[in-house]
Amino acid sequence: MQSPPVLRGRSRRWRRSPYLRTDYRRELALFPYSGPRLAVIAVTVLLVAAYPFLADAYWLGVINLAVIAAIGALGLQIVTGMAGQLSLGHAAFLAVGGFFAAGLYLHLGLPLWIAGPAAMLAGATVGAIAGLPALRIRGFYLGITTLAVQYVIIAIGLKYQGYLQTSFGTSGSLSLPIPDLGLFTLTSTMDWYYFLVVLTGVVILAVTNLKRSALGRSLLAVRQRELAAEALGVNVARVKITAFALSGALGGLAGALSAYYYRGVGIEDFDLLLSVEYLAMIIVGGLGSILGAVLGAVFVIATPLLVGQLIAVLGLEGVLSQHLRAIELAVFALTMIGFLLFEPDGLAGVWQRLKTYVTRWPFKYTAMSTQAKR
Repeated sequence: MQSPPVLRGRSRRWRRSPYLRTDYRRELALFPYSGPRLAVIAVTVLLVAAYPFLADAYWLGVINLAVIAAIGALGLQIVTGMAGQLSLGHAAFLAVGGFFAAGLYLHLGLPLWIAGPAAMLAGATVGAIAGLPALRIRGFYLGITTLAVQYVIIAIGLKYQGYLQTSFGTSGSLSLPIPDLGLFTLTSTMDWYYFLVVLTGVVILAVTNLKRSALGRSLLAVRQRELAAEALGVNVARVKITAFALSGALGGLAGALSAYYYRGVGIEDFDLLLSVEYLAMIIVGGLGSILGAVLGAVFVIATPLLVGQLIAVLGLEGVLSQHLRAIELAVFALTMIGFLLFEPDGLAGVWQRLKTYVTRWPFKYTAMSTQAKR
């Protein structure tokens, strides 16, 4: 017997809902599309495309730096947020990528479109080596070993930088040319913006698919309980090494992009503070959340600059100019402490609760989603 027309129409509306899934194909879909969601995605894409025409050159450059940082933060999110392995030396992977890309140009004349993948491979190799101690130790002790790896890389990079400066007669940081990608050249800040946005979108899509794959589920299982994951058949050692390798690959890519964006690279740029900033990105954004890595990168990069702009607007620049860096670091530290105490889910948790409240209103008693924690 056929259903009444009213029920058939209501059933079609249910099938269009992103929250009521009636088959495995829709349950396993990468993105649960719906009419309102497609509209939000279209508006977001339009705003991202129009941002260079709405902002000045200064804030366009800030977003470029934040997008580069988001790629590196996604790498740290894999190893720390998804796999639960504390990494305090993420700046070492960026240093490897930056110096490897610079070395390929200075020695062989290779452009960015070749040096970028090569830097990812070099970062993955160093990441796999840095992950070897994770097979024996964990927690804070593992963080100390990754920090030791960073200082080893800094020492090697310092020797290599001195050799290049002596051989090529340069001083300070190693200079790089305007990147030529074959079909186009990144000559302006706007060119860099569109290139970085597209590249970051590809990286986000890849990490999202990784999180849903068998490897991604193994990463989450290792984070929750290594013994239980091993009992379920997960090769814990291989998962840990793979997590560090993927983190190093994305860190190397971010380092190569940063070197070409600044048109130079110096070992002094990859200090301990940079590793702390990347750790703050995933903490402020939300551990284990891909969106959190992006939001955290934008927040950590833009907040100190906003503080400087606010001081200038209030006319206190002359009084506080000598203490500006200290004020920026204080705001950075207080923000990180505040998120750890009052918002452990980070910006991704705030966004998830806001989205759930809007989509399920007026049913306020409905349990909030835990997608940011997964």
